[in-house]
Amino acid sequence: MTTFRSMVSAAALALSILGPALTIAPSSAFAQGVLKLAQTQDLVSLDPIATSDNPSIHAQLLIYDTLLRPSTDASKLEPGLAESWTVSDDGLTYSFKLRAAKFSDGTPVTAADVAFSLKRAGSDASSWKRFFSGIDAIETPDERTVVLKLKTVFTPLLNNLALFSSAILPQKAFEAAPEKFFEKPIGSGPFTVAAWNKGQALSLKKNAHYWQAGKPSLDGAEIMVLPEGNSRVLKLQAGEIDAALEIPLNQMQSLGRAGTVKTAVANVLRTDFVLLNTKKKPFDDVRVRQALNYAIDKEGLVKALLYGAGKVANSPMPLMAYADPDLKPYAHDIAKAKALLKEAGYGDGFKTSLLVHSGRPLHRQVGQALQSALAQIGVTAEIRLVEGGTHWSTTKAGDYEMAVSYASSDTIDPDQMAGFLIVNPERANAYHTEWKNERVNELYAKERATKDGPERGAMFREMVKLSHEGAPSIFLFYPGTPYAYRSNVAGFEVLPTGNFRLEDVKMK
Repeated sequence: MTTFRSMVSAAALALSILGPALTIAPSSAFAQGVLKLAQTQDLVSLDPIATSDNPSIHAQLLIYDTLLRPSTDASKLEPGLAESWTVSDDGLTYSFKLRAAKFSDGTPVTAADVAFSLKRAGSDASSWKRFFSGIDAIETPDERTVVLKLKTVFTPLLNNLALFSSAILPQKAFEAAPEKFFEKPIGSGPFTVAAWNKGQALSLKKNAHYWQAGKPSLDGAEIMVLPEGNSRVLKLQAGEIDAALEIPLNQMQSLGRAGTVKTAVANVLRTDFVLLNTKKKPFDDVRVRQALNYAIDKEGLVKALLYGAGKVANSPMPLMAYADPDLKPYAHDIAKAKALLKEAGYGDGFKTSLLVHSGRPLHRQVGQALQSALAQIGVTAEIRLVEGGTHWSTTKAGDYEMAVSYASSDTIDPDQMAGFLIVNPERANAYHTEWKNERVNELYAKERATKDGPERGAMFREMVKLSHEGAPSIFLFYPGTPYAYRSNVAGFEVLPTGNFRLEDVKMK
């Protein structure tokens, strides 16, 4: 059977860099209730094969199940709808035994539903088709057994089956009304959709048929859209909401001082950076991109903006399995930055624009800091504040020059992030930067066909080094994720994969 021991150890080591996340003490006096959770932007869709934004992903993981899922500490894969699985010695046959589970409409989850869902995820209609390209055939010998047959070794498969895009849907209910299914979708996850008021809130109610005994404790949840950081803080203090994501770091200490609100910073598989549109001048010149990296005092940003709760980044890739501790970040070197600009023909600097998500306090601060820092090398950056959905669509369309952004991993294998951030062509084409390196593409294909271990790890390290040198973005930092919750809430935490399991939450 395939082993993931080396990858898991590397992931655990990478996560340890920022220190342990805060934990929540258990309580014995909790009752059911509706959790009100505030986040910065609305989800885009509840269709797992049509989205890649975090609000959509995190909502889908509350509604649907996958065969496997990352553990809460991101150290291993654990059972989801599959209570057990085996992998043949040649790595070509994966067999899954399904647990006795039901969808939220009370119908049983069957092997046919799994086969239907995975075929849909690997179809031309799917934005995530490439994650299932290794599957040659799906067999269902009985209602509780699913067998995946591969033509060649496809190492990321188990982790891909733990992705939101692998969500299991009820085949009959979907085929009965495919156009309307995702308005109030049916899944086997802990919650089901009561209503979705777009731009305002997603209302969830408890799935009475959920397979985990005694869960969820909550009657439901309201996932509310509150783009402005101060609004989230004020409503949390007033008791109008129970928990909030992306709390401004400069308010964390005062927020927790009264004792009615608890704060935490989660260690997440995330990198923050500035996307550079390499299709537009002057960002088509690697010397300019490297100069911008040298121009920024990233250690200063970590201290001033993250209050030390982070680490300077050396590439677009998060700190996860096979991260290279010896790959040094770009130093803060104004003289080198100016020399590179002059060599590239921009000795007098240039004017550009910087796209910033208006609902992220940290990124607004980053934008202001970058504007000031770049001015020191003659680069004038005009800040363009836009809301979250516009930020994504604008960068995806290539209608930008520079954009403050971030990426977080949904699973513990670096294959997903490599494909998203540094491979081109791929769905995001090096995350909208259009940077391309043929050696990276070659290594990406090879690591997917290489059994997990040192050889595969070396491939990832080379890919990351090439992205470091190519500088498709200004690598900023690996931040923790600040969040807060009322003292009457227990079990709420942001996981390393960025999502949260509301089935584990209780309220007084």
